[in-house]
Amino acid sequence: MLIDYSEKIGIKNLKILFNTDDNRPLISKNIISMNQTHSTNSCFVNRGDLSSDNDAIFTFDHSVALEVCVADCMPIFLFDNSLSFFGVIHAGWRGLANGIIEESIMLIKKNNFELKNIKVFIGPSISQKNFEVQSDVLSYFQSKFSIVKDEKIFLSLQQVAIDKFASYGIDNIIDSKECTYDNLNYHSYRRDKTDKRMKGWIYCDK
Repeated sequence: MLIDYSEKIGIKNLKILFNTDDNRPLISKNIISMNQTHSTNSCFVNRGDLSSDNDAIFTFDHSVALEVCVADCMPIFLFDNSLSFFGVIHAGWRGLANGIIEESIMLIKKNNFELKNIKVFIGPSISQKNFEVQSDVLSYFQSKFSIVKDEKIFLSLQQVAIDKFASYGIDNIIDSKECTYDNLNYHSYRRDKTDKRMKGWIYCDK
């Protein structure tokens, strides 16, 4: 199933697509993927790159599309109105705890992009009500991002991410509010212990 979030974002020529099966949509761009390891590695890529050992990639090259794979972790897309750059972060609790967002922001600043112009879209990911964690995981985050129900702890990855962006003055954020655990059309590792992943792409369609 192909899902197009482009209209929801509303920026001319920006495309954000998701696919829940193994078929790659027809994208007339060089696709750059990541070897995702829940690291804090981030980089800018261009047409000559095929893949990279990163959990966040960015580009100002409109001839490429950037790919992310998820099955509960957050696909976090970053861009600005003029598409001077765009990118995607793969963020689960480990990446959030270790600083993948902070490392990505530092990289963006290093490349002289204005943080105030950044917009963020959080794609389908596991919701708080379905993301039970133990106290060892919770210890990495402030308690305000968790709730306790029936003596179980549930963490909101989305609120952790939103708070981190807000600390840099980035508050133009759209959360898809689509839960990979609840929606049976989506792959969820927590629900099914599956090796299957959804793929997402961001690119400039011109």
